[in-house]
Amino acid sequence: KAVVSTQSTGDLLRAAFPDNIVEATFGKDATDLTNMTRDDGSRYLKRSLQFKSGINMIGVIVFSIVVGVIMSLYPEETAPLMKVVQAINDLTMRLVTLILWYSPIGIFFLIAGQFAGVENFGEMVSQLGLYTVTVLVGIAIHFFVVLPAIFFAFTRRNPIKYYYNMLPALATAFGTASSSATMPVTFKCVEESNKIDRRISRFVIPVGATINMDGTALYEAVACLFIAQVEGISMNFGEVVVTALTATLAAIGAAGIPSAGLVTMVMVLNAVNLPVDMISVILTVDWFLDRFRTMTNVMGDALGCAIVQRMCSEELEEMDRNKVVVEGEKKGDIEMGPPL
Repeated sequence: KAVVSTQSTGDLLRAAFPDNIVEATFGKDATDLTNMTRDDGSRYLKRSLQFKSGINMIGVIVFSIVVGVIMSLYPEETAPLMKVVQAINDLTMRLVTLILWYSPIGIFFLIAGQFAGVENFGEMVSQLGLYTVTVLVGIAIHFFVVLPAIFFAFTRRNPIKYYYNMLPALATAFGTASSSATMPVTFKCVEESNKIDRRISRFVIPVGATINMDGTALYEAVACLFIAQVEGISMNFGEVVVTALTATLAAIGAAGIPSAGLVTMVMVLNAVNLPVDMISVILTVDWFLDRFRTMTNVMGDALGCAIVQRMCSEELEEMDRNKVVVEGEKKGDIEMGPPL
């Protein structure tokens, strides 16, 4: 098991930096362990690197993140490429919107077909119930323990009061299951109730609604483990770590719309070699769990605003002083008038 765990971690690191990004879209290198027998009769594992079919999703994600960062550093030089990327994104979204009109029919038959093949229906319902409870407990620990601890450690503020002021945004997140739709209410709660500087909130919240998907990452990791257990696939420690890291990376690309995590879920399942068709079972409870992970995502963005404001307090004060000086000089020039 220790050998397999090491190889899984090594494969993850190797996959994160593919030699050829085009090749990564249809294949990846993976370590293959073969049982061999020596002349004296003893057995050993022979390690060999094999090229296997399947998308190297981790490599594609890492490559996309690096390209995006470089494009943001050189906006003028990469403007033409940005337009191409935006056009492809708009085209993809329109295609997805068209497909979504027919998704209820497809989802119905997916779920019906999956449950029709279940020998013990009561056991499947029981497993789904335990899966739901596990996700909710994990999200609750992150929401009520981890996030407040990080918030207090960086800001030394009362997290209970901060949470209370965010209740309207949390209620909206629960109702819409979309961090993007909740953004206007989040702005109001953060700026007016929690007194966060507008310059901080207007930057952190839109970015957080796109890449800060901690609730989604937690949900996808648990879902992968659930699917593995349902299929009778045992996962060692190394494979669990690979699954968690892949879910975290994939969650960065999830859109702030309802059930967007299911799209990245397919990527994670492919990356860890789990059956994608089992995602239809999760669809039966995803609509409910999506609301709780959206609340976690929104709360993480709001707490991030307070942490960034605390860390950038000196820079903000300096900007305010410079602004006062510049405005004072302009006002003096206006009062004195032009030179004679």
